[in-house]
Amino acid sequence: MKATHTAKRSHFWFVWRMPILLAALTLFGLIIALVKTGVWHWFAWGALAAPIAVGLWYSFARTRK
Repeated sequence: MKATHTAKRSHFWFVWRMPILLAALTLFGLIIALVKTGVWHWFAWGALAAPIAVGLWYSFARTRK
């Protein structure tokens, strides 16, 4: 039973690791854009552009195969 629980947890992180990371990056970008000024806006821009870049990268990579 314990091995099955470990396998389920491992599968959970395998599936949800990148969406959770991209959501945290987007949240960071939104908060920084609202709270900070100056050079922080560039960090916010980068954090908000990262999920778009990842989505475009994988959409074009999938069509090339």
